[in-house]
Amino acid sequence: MLDEHMKYPKWQRPYLAALMEGKQAEVSVKIAVAEVAVSHRTRELITTAWDIDEHLALRDATFSLHLLKSQPAKR
Repeated sequence: MLDEHMKYPKWQRPYLAALMEGKQAEVSVKIAVAEVAVSHRTRELITTAWDIDEHLALRDATFSLHLLKSQPAKR
């Protein structure tokens, strides 16, 4: 399964679900779930051992979710 290839499945799973969602009605919900997971993990990293690779991946995920959210709805 895809999870075994994920380095950070706790937040990558909802992030990838948002990116891969094909139904426009579901995209905003999955983006919101992914944003919460990414934000939560970002806050966790402040108080734990800092992993630069994960920090950069979280930064990229945040940016990608922002872009996805700003895309106009397809009709």
